[in-house]
Amino acid sequence: MDLVSYFGMSDLPLITNIHEVPGGKIFQITMNRPEVHNAVNKEMADLFVEAWRTFQKDPELTVAVLHGAGDKAFCSGADLSGLDKMANLYLNQEEREEYAKNDPGPLGGSRIVQKKPVITVSHGYTYAGGLELFCHGHIRIAEPQAIFSVACRRWGVPLVDGGTVYLPRLLGWGSALPLILTGQRIRAERAYQLGLVWELVKKGKGLERAFSYATQLCRQPRDAMFADLNSALDGWNLTVKEALTLEARNTFPVMESKSTKEGVKRFLDGDRFWFR
Repeated sequence: MDLVSYFGMSDLPLITNIHEVPGGKIFQITMNRPEVHNAVNKEMADLFVEAWRTFQKDPELTVAVLHGAGDKAFCSGADLSGLDKMANLYLNQEEREEYAKNDPGPLGGSRIVQKKPVITVSHGYTYAGGLELFCHGHIRIAEPQAIFSVACRRWGVPLVDGGTVYLPRLLGWGSALPLILTGQRIRAERAYQLGLVWELVKKGKGLERAFSYATQLCRQPRDAMFADLNSALDGWNLTVKEALTLEARNTFPVMESKSTKEGVKRFLDGDRFWFR
């Protein structure tokens, strides 16, 4: 597909674009504050909530690609100069409990669990809340110059956009806890070794590879793909028996779906598509 650079085409701190490809639509989300390493302020957070809810609710959107504008950063986390606007510290106890249960997250929609594929791609600083956003990707891609850190450890800001949830699940305790406790910086190669990054690509090729993944995901029968993703996410903390029961519930609705019937027909017709 013809990738278009949207950098500089909008003054909005978050830009969304839809790309139609065979089999589905790709929802591109660009964090667009390169002058501050794409740090998230209140305006960007509000736009993030809108973007993630759009992706969640629109059945025509198949896969999301999240990346940062500029040549320095994926995202450096929350904009500390505007923290007072992103978190109300004057709530009473009842309001704080309501916040914990229902607020979409300070960085905007980071507590919305996406049940459709999300690809995150980093080409630079991926710090603090930015690392948390990166972890929300079901497929995580990085260029060799990318750097990852729970950098907020240095100034006492907690991980409240999914970091303590996703890092242990993705990396295991042995790798996640040192990152969380120390704030140590690690480069892309080390992140790849730990499993934080799924694929390393050449410098300048991250977004192109993300769109290659997204385009191929759109080509695959969607009902089975979505069902398997949901089963993996929702079955994480269930017993083996409960998780197998959850998985088994996908059998009939998926096998009866239009996308699966079309996929089986393509196979019988000789289409031997392999993901590249």
